[in-house]
Amino acid sequence: MKSTNIQIEKNFIDLVNTVEKLRSDQGCPWDREQTSESLSQYILQETYEVLECIDNNNWEGLKDELGDLLFQILIQSLIREEKGEFKLSDVIKSINDKLIKRHPHVFKDKKNDINSEKVLENWGKMKKSESQNDQHYIKNITNTLPSLSFAYELYKKSLDVNIDLNKTKKYDNFSNEEITNILFELTSTAAKKNIDLENEFRKYIKAKQLDIIKKI
Repeated sequence: MKSTNIQIEKNFIDLVNTVEKLRSDQGCPWDREQTSESLSQYILQETYEVLECIDNNNWEGLKDELGDLLFQILIQSLIREEKGEFKLSDVIKSINDKLIKRHPHVFKDKKNDINSEKVLENWGKMKKSESQNDQHYIKNITNTLPSLSFAYELYKKSLDVNIDLNKTKKYDNFSNEEITNILFELTSTAAKKNIDLENEFRKYIKAKQLDIIKKI
């Protein structure tokens, strides 16, 4: 394992040096011109390409696409370092600290009998405790998420503040396939009516979010 760690360290430092070279005066004009804003589109693009490899069980392709995504993280970090805001080492330390903090059952309490459901419950409690208040907790959902992902986050967070947005038990015994089929049928029906369901649902779920914030 020690030899593997040495190789990881060498390869990572080599990569950082490469990215720094690209941004230098002796580097690439295109890379030098990029900003956090101009590169943001590529983060999304590379993420979708990673997901496509996973969906297709393309593990060789996944290796390459993860590398492309890592490059985006590195160049974004380097740009902020050039602005004097934070360093790549701060990014690495930040996620390491967060992982240790969010996994007390591994690094602190060492409760080997804990299950995945309890881990998720504790994760939600910790994230909620880090918020200024319940309103801030509900409000703090990434606005650029697709509407279904936004709805998922909103529902999970609403439960953390003791609000259940869905009282119906109608679909509780449905399988994943059945629920997905219902979603496709709804989307198809919306398409027949020229309804952009993504935008309509986004408006609906944003209204739900505001309604929760008003209630708490």
